[in-house]
Amino acid sequence: MNRKPRRPAQLDDAQIEAIEGEADVAYNSELAHTSAQALLPMGRHFRETDRDAVARVQALVDSEGVDVVAESWVRSPEDSLPGILWRGYLLREWIRRESDDVARRFEAVVTALRGRGDAGEANSIPKPGAIRQEWDLVLAGAYEGDFAALLESSATFARHLGEIEAVWIEADTHPLATEVTRRDSALLATAREFFVAATLVEQGRLE
Repeated sequence: MNRKPRRPAQLDDAQIEAIEGEADVAYNSELAHTSAQALLPMGRHFRETDRDAVARVQALVDSEGVDVVAESWVRSPEDSLPGILWRGYLLREWIRRESDDVARRFEAVVTALRGRGDAGEANSIPKPGAIRQEWDLVLAGAYEGDFAALLESSATFARHLGEIEAVWIEADTHPLATEVTRRDSALLATAREFFVAATLVEQGRLE
C-alpha cells in the first residue's frame, strides 16, 4: 500500500527554514537525515549536518516527541540511518501498541523452540520489553549503547517472530500499516534489513 504520511504540523516556519525543507516536509530527504542525526549522530551526514538544525530537531523531539519527525523517514531507503530508524520506530510502536499480539507470537516461538529441544536458543531470543526499551532510548536521542548490537537483536527478534507468522500488520486500516509493515513476509524482510544495517554500522557506512 502507499499511504501518504501527514505533514508534521508542529514544525513551524523557522524550523522548516532551518532544515531547508520543501513544502511537503515529510518527504524531504534533508529533514530525514537531519532528524536522524539529531537522535543518533554517525557517518558523513553528521559531519555535514547543520548543527543549528540538529539542535532545533532535538528541541522539537524533547517537547513534542519523536512522532513529529518519524514520518519524515518513511521514504528513506532501508540502508540509510533514517530508513532503519523508521523500521525501529515501527517495531517499537508495534511492541507498545500491540503488546498482546507480540506476547502471543513470542510465546509461540519459545514454545516451538523448546518443543524441538532448542531451549538454549529459546532463552537467547531478545524479549519484547528489552527491544522496546532500547528503541525508546534511541528515539529519545538518549542511546549510548552499541547500535549494531541493537540492530542484530532487533533482527533476531523479528526473524523468530516472522518464522511463526510472517505477516506483520494485517489490515490497511491499522495505524501502523505502511509499505514496510504490509509487504509480503514483512517481519522476515525487516529482519534482513536490520541485519544488513548492523553490518553497515560496523563498517562505518550507515548514514
